[in-house]
Amino acid sequence: MRAARDVRAVAAVAVVTVIALALPACGGAAPRPDAQGVRSPAGPRIIRRIEPADLLPADLDLVVRVDVARMRGDLGQAAADELARRALDEVPDEALESALHRADVVWLGLRLADLEEGDRVVVLEGRMAGLTPDPDRWEAAPVAKGVQGGVAVFDRRDGAAGARADTARIVALGDRAVALVSAVEVSSVARVLRDGPDERRGDPAAEGLVSLDLRARRLPPSLTRRFPSIGAVVAGVERVRAVASLTDEGVRLDVEIVGVDPAGAARARRLLEVLRDNVEDARYVDLMKALSIEQVERTVRLRWLFPAPLVLALLSRSPPG
Repeated sequence: MRAARDVRAVAAVAVVTVIALALPACGGAAPRPDAQGVRSPAGPRIIRRIEPADLLPADLDLVVRVDVARMRGDLGQAAADELARRALDEVPDEALESALHRADVVWLGLRLADLEEGDRVVVLEGRMAGLTPDPDRWEAAPVAKGVQGGVAVFDRRDGAAGARADTARIVALGDRAVALVSAVEVSSVARVLRDGPDERRGDPAAEGLVSLDLRARRLPPSLTRRFPSIGAVVAGVERVRAVASLTDEGVRLDVEIVGVDPAGAARARRLLEVLRDNVEDARYVDLMKALSIEQVERTVRLRWLFPAPLVLALLSRSPPG
């Protein structure tokens, strides 16, 4: 079955792909502006502390969390730096690379329907003191009333002159974190700064090396007509959460798929079982057998162990034996 052959490759590189894609090109952004920033108007106001993940608005249906500090501790500095280097291959901005090296946790929020356009918010939390923007490219913007002191906002001086995926706004939470915001998401991030975090925003578990939270949406009508079976499966899924953790045996992937109802969850479970049980390449049979799938009411749980030799082969970009 061709679908099974296609999915086995996707599954085999899932963990490394999530890590590598969690920090895509951020379009000439300069991280961490000067903490002095723009002063809010004087007068009584409620001081509200902004947490880094609060900057991710709910319209971003996929949020990936990368525990960079844990990655350095579990994989070693060299491996963590190599993954970071791959993620930044197409990013010429040295300041962004410096911000990543200082980060302990990175969040990436994306809207899958506009993935190619690059609508996203990247938030880096860590030791951001000492990183300043280029004053020739960035200018201070007003900060909403009620926002904690120390928050600074900077906009590109060339406005909308860059590509849609370029960083159009920088939000700095003192020396704690910096957010790189693409043009389309500027208004949404301004709203959560002003009004507080969205209740339905993506919230990956603070576990493992990499975790994600995906709110599933229906396929576009054109794709649903072409692939009605896949469209029915996607329509029956409400949310997907996953955590990739490093163990002595390799990398364990724990996934929870929540269906809109038990029938929707069952459709997702049956598709996954077909993909698991119809692998033709002998090299991947044992790997696919290690995939555990079970359903409890409207929740499907997957547990999958990627053996250490396979993970090392993927990290080194050499094909598995």
